Amino acid sequence: MFCKKVNDVTICDIFSCNSVTQHLEIMRILKNLLLSALISTPLVAQEKPNILFIFCDDLGYGDVGVFWQNQRKEANKPDQPWFSTPHIDQMAAEGMLLHAHYCAAPVCAPSRASLFMGRHQGNAPIRDNQFDKVMPNQPTLGTTLKQAGYHTALIGKWGLQGKGKNSTEWPSYPTKRGFDYFLGGVRHRDGHEHYPYDQIHFKNKRTEIWEQDKEISEGLKGCYTTDLFTAATKKWLVDHKKESSDKPFFLFLSYDTPHAATQIATSPYPKGYGVKGGVQWIGKKGRMINTANNSPDNYIHPDYADKMYDHDSDPSTPLVPWTNVSKRYASSIRRIDNSVQDIIQTLKDLGMDENTLIVFTSDHGPSKESYIKENLQPGFFDSFGPFTGIKRDCWEGGIRPGAIVRWPKAIKAGSETELPSQMNDWMATFCEAAGTPIPAIADGTSLIPSLTGKGEQEASTIYVEYTVGGGTPKYAEFPKSRQGAKRGQMQVVREGKLKAIRYNTTKPDTPFMVFDVTKDPREENNLAGKPGIPSQEHWIKAVSRLHGVEKSAKRPYDKLAVSALDITKTTPGVTKKASDKQYAYAYRLTDAKTTTAGDLSISETKGNIEFSGYLKVEKDGSYGFEFAEGVNGVLRIHDILTLDTDSPEPAHATNSLKLTAGYHPFTLTVRANGKATKAPLLWKAPGADKAVAITAASLSH
Repeated sequence: MFCKKVNDVTICDIFSCNSVTQHLEIMRILKNLLLSALISTPLVAQEKPNILFIFCDDLGYGDVGVFWQNQRKEANKPDQPWFSTPHIDQMAAEGMLLHAHYCAAPVCAPSRASLFMGRHQGNAPIRDNQFDKVMPNQPTLGTTLKQAGYHTALIGKWGLQGKGKNSTEWPSYPTKRGFDYFLGGVRHRDGHEHYPYDQIHFKNKRTEIWEQDKEISEGLKGCYTTDLFTAATKKWLVDHKKESSDKPFFLFLSYDTPHAATQIATSPYPKGYGVKGGVQWIGKKGRMINTANNSPDNYIHPDYADKMYDHDSDPSTPLVPWTNVSKRYASSIRRIDNSVQDIIQTLKDLGMDENTLIVFTSDHGPSKESYIKENLQPGFFDSFGPFTGIKRDCWEGGIRPGAIVRWPKAIKAGSETELPSQMNDWMATFCEAAGTPIPAIADGTSLIPSLTGKGEQEASTIYVEYTVGGGTPKYAEFPKSRQGAKRGQMQVVREGKLKAIRYNTTKPDTPFMVFDVTKDPREENNLAGKPGIPSQEHWIKAVSRLHGVEKSAKRPYDKLAVSALDITKTTPGVTKKASDKQYAYAYRLTDAKTTTAGDLSISETKGNIEFSGYLKVEKDGSYGFEFAEGVNGVLRIHDILTLDTDSPEPAHATNSLKLTAGYHPFTLTVRANGKATKAPLLWKAPGADKAVAITAASLSH
């Protein structure tokens, strides 16, 4: 007997059918199933794009040539020093510039967590300065793409591991969050020093570099991390081609430069790029890479070694040399620039370039930290670009690093967009590119229409909340009205061209400043209260619909009621979508047929069911929500992640919301397990003794 398992269906006994018609029908089914199996073969699997995400640490919008430095070069003013990123510029010329791409927060841990989890800071479990906090076991870029058949790796900085001392103890070590391979610094502090073995600046704090379950820093003498991570990336790509070419890959390359120690390489970048040139992995202790030598922190790029500038903007005085720290800063970024070209050439050498989607961006704006005697001055090169603010600011300079995307197969060379987007959009974007569903727990919208020029781009949600002490630096390049601005609790929402922002927020109704950041990128002209500009009430309502309470990051607006929409008429019933496809998580149904249902009941089915519409709230007050026993799902009210029972570890979720009377949009996504239930979702109204089923009378669309 011939038996074969195809797409989880076992085909046996096809010759034992009772009629010719039945035999032909089975043969037809078998033919289709075998064709389906062929579509999954390695040759066609590569139709899914490879994904390479290159993430820098503290690289400002103004630090990239094509975004800003080239404009300084063209101006050719002696008092405006500039440097080059020729290879990153070439990447941009071959792809797309995202001028208005925002990070999730102006400091690394929350920004990275939001990126990996696809959730903005109103729904994220890691906020403010929660470095080294555990990232919960919920869908991540790694787990989602791994389930979609991707070979996954993370090389470089992490900082989201939780408490522990080693890979066994850390609860959210990268290999426990969807990455098949990891090499890099685990703890936040490990990203501050760029020579792990040599410990030039932090002799009392050992920097650790881990590869899988082994700490390897003792073998990294003379290794500069930019070179180390680049060489490891190239080696991983070569190995992937040899061993896993039947799978697409997702590689997250997380540089820890130019942040912190302002260290530089050992020597010139090796000649040539790609498989046979550039930096290379040697793999020997004390000679792990080909640029490891006994001259750490030594190499200033020759383009900058003898640079002079007009330090006092006075043509009558002599030019003076660039500061040492500025030469170092420019050299460290030039090293990243070389590395980008080295990796792209490696992809070309391996025949993987055409269908590899590459994203290049930074975790937030530039820093003034240098960890050496000479302080770094972001204004020396205008690392913040045409904006106001730096790292830890929510002005554009702190939260708008921009992005470059290259995908030869799908993106038109030399394209640009001014449409706002945010880092939490990459989860949805990569899922669509990979042909896998977007987790219901994720925020964000796919940027595929913008990138490819096909279809209509859905507007992204741009939302930031963050708190820290101190204030905006008093740099002459910033408007006087913004210099020294006390930070405290900061909050941002952008709608179209308008950005609403408030600093030093002390109460729920602290007023917002409003700026048209397309015309006023320095945020100099506050439009709040001007004709045609939305009122303070509008912006306060807008943020109330985005902010979910996180107990570890208290906000002065935590008790702000979520405002109902300004609508008065709806249609009874809710919209319903269903799919029989089963994944390890509840997912959005973007293409499924839409029907109308009178209630939220679920039949005996398996798969994914999505209800959406409005909840009618009769009176102001606090409403609790819970799923019926055995129901796995995700509930969103407005854009607030309200309830989750679907993840291995329950997601950050509010569970109860203070709502104003009126209509509140919701999306309920259930991962159906074959058990019928008439009331999967319950709520407890103000003053009620217990939670009850949400009835049809409270549902509409």
